[in-house]
Amino acid sequence: MLSEEQLRKIISANESLQVQLDDANAILAAREQEIDFLSTELVDATALRSKFDGQLGEIESIRYQLYNKNRQVDGAEEREIALQQELTDYARLNREYNELIQDYAYLQSQFKDVQAQLTALNARNFELQQVAGRIGELKSLLENSMLESDELKRRILVLESQKYLRELNL
Repeated sequence: MLSEEQLRKIISANESLQVQLDDANAILAAREQEIDFLSTELVDATALRSKFDGQLGEIESIRYQLYNKNRQVDGAEEREIALQQELTDYARLNREYNELIQDYAYLQSQFKDVQAQLTALNARNFELQQVAGRIGELKSLLENSMLESDELKRRILVLESQKYLRELNL
Protein backbone atom coordinates (compact mmCIF):
# COMPACT_ATOMS: atom_id res chain seq x y z
CA MET A 1 0.00 0.00 0.00
CA LEU A 2 0.95 3.49 -0.17
CA SER A 3 2.60 5.38 2.49
CA GLU A 4 1.24 8.47 3.97
CA GLU A 5 3.77 10.52 2.31
CA GLN A 6 2.90 9.07 -1.05
CA LEU A 7 -0.74 9.48 -0.28
CA ARG A 8 -0.21 13.15 0.55
CA LYS A 9 1.72 13.60 -2.63
CA ILE A 10 -1.03 11.93 -4.55
CA ILE A 11 -3.68 14.04 -2.77
CA SER A 12 -1.54 17.12 -3.26
CA ALA A 13 -1.04 16.19 -6.91
CA ASN A 14 -4.74 15.44 -7.14
CA GLU A 15 -5.60 18.84 -5.62
CA SER A 16 -3.12 20.45 -7.93
CA LEU A 17 -4.69 18.62 -10.85
CA GLN A 18 -8.13 19.60 -9.55
CA VAL A 19 -7.06 23.26 -9.51
CA GLN A 20 -5.63 22.86 -12.98
CA LEU A 21 -8.85 21.14 -14.05
CA ASP A 22 -10.89 23.97 -12.52
CA ASP A 23 -8.64 26.47 -14.30
CA ALA A 24 -8.98 24.51 -17.53
CA ASN A 25 -12.79 24.33 -17.01
CA ALA A 26 -12.86 28.08 -16.34
CA ILE A 27 -10.78 28.71 -19.47
CA LEU A 28 -13.02 26.30 -21.36
CA ALA A 29 -16.13 28.06 -20.04
CA ALA A 30 -14.60 31.43 -21.03
CA ARG A 31 -13.74 30.03 -24.44
CA GLU A 32 -17.28 28.65 -24.80
CA GLN A 33 -18.64 32.06 -23.82
CA GLU A 34 -16.32 33.63 -26.40
CA ILE A 35 -17.48 31.05 -28.95
CA ASP A 36 -21.13 31.82 -28.06
CA PHE A 37 -20.37 35.54 -28.24
CA LEU A 38 -18.54 35.11 -31.55
CA SER A 39 -21.35 32.85 -32.85
CA THR A 40 -23.86 35.56 -31.92
CA GLU A 41 -21.58 38.15 -33.51
CA LEU A 42 -21.27 35.93 -36.60
CA VAL A 43 -25.07 35.60 -36.80
CA ASP A 44 -25.38 39.38 -36.34
CA ALA A 45 -22.59 39.98 -38.87
CA THR A 46 -24.27 37.60 -41.32
CA ALA A 47 -27.57 39.41 -40.80
CA LEU A 48 -25.82 42.76 -41.24
CA ARG A 49 -24.04 41.43 -44.33
CA SER A 50 -27.35 40.25 -45.73
CA LYS A 51 -28.94 43.62 -44.89
CA PHE A 52 -25.93 45.38 -46.41
CA ASP A 53 -26.21 43.27 -49.58
CA GLY A 54 -29.94 44.11 -49.76
CA GLN A 55 -29.23 47.79 -49.29
CA LEU A 56 -26.44 47.58 -51.86
CA GLY A 57 -28.95 46.07 -54.26
CA GLU A 58 -31.39 48.88 -53.47
CA ILE A 59 -28.61 51.43 -54.02
CA GLU A 60 -27.80 49.85 -57.39
CA SER A 61 -31.51 49.89 -58.26
CA ILE A 62 -31.73 53.56 -57.21
CA ARG A 63 -28.61 54.34 -59.27
CA TYR A 64 -30.19 52.64 -62.28
CA GLN A 65 -33.44 54.56 -61.74
CA LEU A 66 -31.44 57.76 -61.31
CA TYR A 67 -29.57 57.02 -64.54
CA ASN A 68 -32.89 56.47 -66.34
CA LYS A 69 -34.32 59.65 -64.80
CA ASN A 70 -31.24 61.58 -65.94
CA ARG A 71 -31.72 60.20 -69.44
CA GLN A 72 -35.38 61.23 -69.27
CA VAL A 73 -34.35 64.70 -68.08
CA ASP A 74 -31.85 64.93 -70.95
CA GLY A 75 -34.60 63.85 -73.36
CA ALA A 76 -37.00 66.34 -71.82
CA GLU A 77 -34.39 69.10 -72.15
CA GLU A 78 -33.92 68.19 -75.82
CA ARG A 79 -37.71 68.20 -76.33
CA GLU A 80 -37.90 71.56 -74.52
CA ILE A 81 -35.20 72.98 -76.81
CA ALA A 82 -37.04 71.58 -79.83
CA LEU A 83 -40.33 73.06 -78.57
CA GLN A 84 -38.67 76.41 -77.95
CA GLN A 85 -37.32 76.29 -81.52
CA GLU A 86 -40.80 75.42 -82.79
CA LEU A 87 -42.28 78.29 -80.77
CA THR A 88 -39.64 80.65 -82.16
CA ASP A 89 -40.40 79.42 -85.69
CA TYR A 90 -44.13 79.75 -85.02
CA ALA A 91 -43.69 83.32 -83.75
CA ARG A 92 -41.62 84.17 -86.84
CA LEU A 93 -44.21 82.58 -89.15
CA ASN A 94 -47.01 84.33 -87.28
CA ARG A 95 -45.22 87.67 -87.70
CA GLU A 96 -44.68 86.96 -91.40
CA TYR A 97 -48.33 85.91 -91.71
CA ASN A 98 -49.48 89.18 -90.12
CA GLU A 99 -47.17 91.11 -92.47
CA LEU A 100 -48.65 89.20 -95.42
CA ILE A 101 -52.16 90.03 -94.20
CA GLN A 102 -51.20 93.72 -94.07
CA ASP A 103 -49.58 93.47 -97.52
CA TYR A 104 -52.70 91.71 -98.80
CA ALA A 105 -54.95 94.42 -97.37
CA TYR A 106 -52.73 97.09 -98.94
CA LEU A 107 -52.68 95.28 -102.29
CA GLN A 108 -56.44 94.75 -102.07
CA SER A 109 -56.86 98.49 -101.55
CA GLN A 110 -54.54 99.23 -104.47
CA PHE A 111 -56.42 96.69 -106.59
CA LYS A 112 -59.72 98.44 -105.83
CA ASP A 113 -58.13 101.78 -106.72
CA VAL A 114 -56.73 100.38 -109.99
CA GLN A 115 -60.06 98.69 -110.70
CA ALA A 116 -61.85 102.02 -110.16
CA GLN A 117 -59.32 103.74 -112.45
CA LEU A 118 -59.81 100.98 -115.04
CA THR A 119 -63.57 101.43 -114.86
CA ALA A 120 -63.12 105.19 -115.30
CA LEU A 121 -60.70 104.59 -118.21
CA ASN A 122 -63.12 102.15 -119.81
CA ALA A 123 -65.89 104.75 -119.51
CA ARG A 124 -63.60 107.41 -121.01
CA ASN A 125 -62.51 104.98 -123.71
CA PHE A 126 -66.16 104.30 -124.51
CA GLU A 127 -66.80 108.05 -124.66
CA LEU A 128 -63.71 108.51 -126.85
CA GLN A 129 -64.89 105.72 -129.13
CA GLN A 130 -68.25 107.45 -129.41
CA VAL A 131 -66.51 110.78 -130.04
CA ALA A 132 -64.18 109.10 -132.58
CA GLY A 133 -67.22 107.55 -134.23
CA ARG A 134 -68.94 110.92 -134.31
CA ILE A 135 -65.72 112.52 -135.64
CA GLY A 136 -65.62 109.84 -138.32
CA GLU A 137 -69.21 110.59 -139.21
CA LEU A 138 -68.52 114.32 -139.25
CA LYS A 139 -65.36 113.76 -141.32
CA SER A 140 -67.33 111.68 -143.74
CA LEU A 141 -70.03 114.35 -143.86
CA LEU A 142 -67.34 117.01 -144.30
CA GLU A 143 -65.73 115.04 -147.15
CA ASN A 144 -69.13 114.57 -148.73
CA SER A 145 -69.84 118.24 -148.22
CA MET A 146 -66.47 119.15 -149.73
CA LEU A 147 -67.12 116.84 -152.65
CA GLU A 148 -70.53 118.39 -153.09
CA SER A 149 -68.99 121.83 -152.71
CA ASP A 150 -66.36 120.95 -155.31
CA GLU A 151 -69.05 119.55 -157.53
CA LEU A 152 -71.11 122.67 -157.01
CA LYS A 153 -68.09 124.85 -157.73
CA ARG A 154 -67.41 122.89 -160.86
CA ARG A 155 -71.04 123.22 -161.92
CA ILE A 156 -70.94 126.90 -161.12
CA LEU A 157 -67.82 127.20 -163.24
CA VAL A 158 -69.48 125.23 -165.97
CA LEU A 159 -72.56 127.35 -165.69
CA GLU A 160 -70.55 130.53 -165.54
CA SER A 161 -68.55 129.45 -168.53
CA GLN A 162 -71.73 128.60 -170.36
CA LYS A 163 -73.15 131.97 -169.35
CA TYR A 164 -69.95 133.63 -170.44
CA LEU A 165 -70.07 131.78 -173.70
CA ARG A 166 -73.65 132.73 -174.20
CA GLU A 167 -72.82 136.28 -173.60
CA LEU A 168 -70.05 136.04 -176.06
CA ASN A 169 -72.26 134.42 -178.54
CA LEU A 170 -74.85 136.99 -178.38
